[in-house]
Amino acid sequence: MRFSCLLFSMPALFLLNSCAANRFYARVDGTGVIKGHPCVEWKQPDKFVYVRNKNPDFCFTRPNGEKIQPGSIETDGGSIPRFLWSQRSYSPWTYAPAYLVHDWLYEAHRRKVPAGTDPKGNQLFYTKEQADWIMAEIIKSQMEQPTFDTAKSPTHLRRIYWAVSKFGKTAWNGEAHLVEEEAVPTMITETLKNLPLLPALGSIKNELTPVPEKPAMQGTRTYKE
Repeated sequence: MRFSCLLFSMPALFLLNSCAANRFYARVDGTGVIKGHPCVEWKQPDKFVYVRNKNPDFCFTRPNGEKIQPGSIETDGGSIPRFLWSQRSYSPWTYAPAYLVHDWLYEAHRRKVPAGTDPKGNQLFYTKEQADWIMAEIIKSQMEQPTFDTAKSPTHLRRIYWAVSKFGKTAWNGEAHLVEEEAVPTMITETLKNLPLLPALGSIKNELTPVPEKPAMQGTRTYKE
């Protein structure tokens, strides 16, 4: 009886999870614009450097007009657990534009420097909540733009956002890692896991959490802890 009840409840659970993912997907604005195709330089196994002056066109313009052009950073793409790499859309580079911008937003906070600009060119700072939400905006924008040939998956979007919002605090409060614009070091230090997409990606806790509320859209002109 207990086993049969469990089987009976599984379709309802999957339907509930799907509905929550769809509601979250609808809440994220995917009308932002991804410009350019970012390139990173390999330095060590699984260690890369993104250099701004070698990617002059890459940027993301948010739906509210704010523009984010990542500075030079150390990166590992999305910090996806290796056992998930073989799963569709869970490689560290599937959503490279979003992961690079998110890495930059975290690193800009650690360096205490502006991360973006408003439509008038004023420099802006972002909170962790805003940084995580911006990542979701970029992923959805990539899914929605046919030129990127990216599968539309509300479930993937919700799981990735949940993981970084839940486990990204350590990276947000970590130490800055400066990267020279012209002379990129030949050996880079251990990168912080800016996108700690832990094995919790497949956890049932992810599926049962409430659909998160959207943070305040605009960045601010002052740095916030």
